[in-house]
Amino acid sequence: MVTTPIDEDTGEIRVRPFADVLADLGREKVVDEAGVQLQQLVNTVAESGRKGRLVLTVEVAPMKGNSAALMVHAKSDLKLPAAEPVGAVFFYDDDGNLLRDDPRQLKFNLRELNAPSDPKDLKKA
Repeated sequence: MVTTPIDEDTGEIRVRPFADVLADLGREKVVDEAGVQLQQLVNTVAESGRKGRLVLTVEVAPMKGNSAALMVHAKSDLKLPAAEPVGAVFFYDDDGNLLRDDPRQLKFNLRELNAPSDPKDLKKA
């Protein structure tokens, strides 16, 4: 059974701060990388309006050949918000080809007339 160490004089719980342990991993490499990833996540979420995730995993394992030592590994996993999917409306023909214009709709042979470029040449109705 694991017990929480308590200072007998003050009654306070004696636990080393988690941030201190993380700072000791790889000479603050884990903390620095997670900080950069968190900033990237915040900026991407603010820009996209979608949620993301930063997961910090700490793994503790007994060290082979030394019962008094433990191997501690930490890694961060960044999941940025997915980009908005790009889409467009298409129609399909009898052969299964995708087309931008509806092949079932009648086509009008419209042409552009020479319109006056100066608005003062237009007549009022």
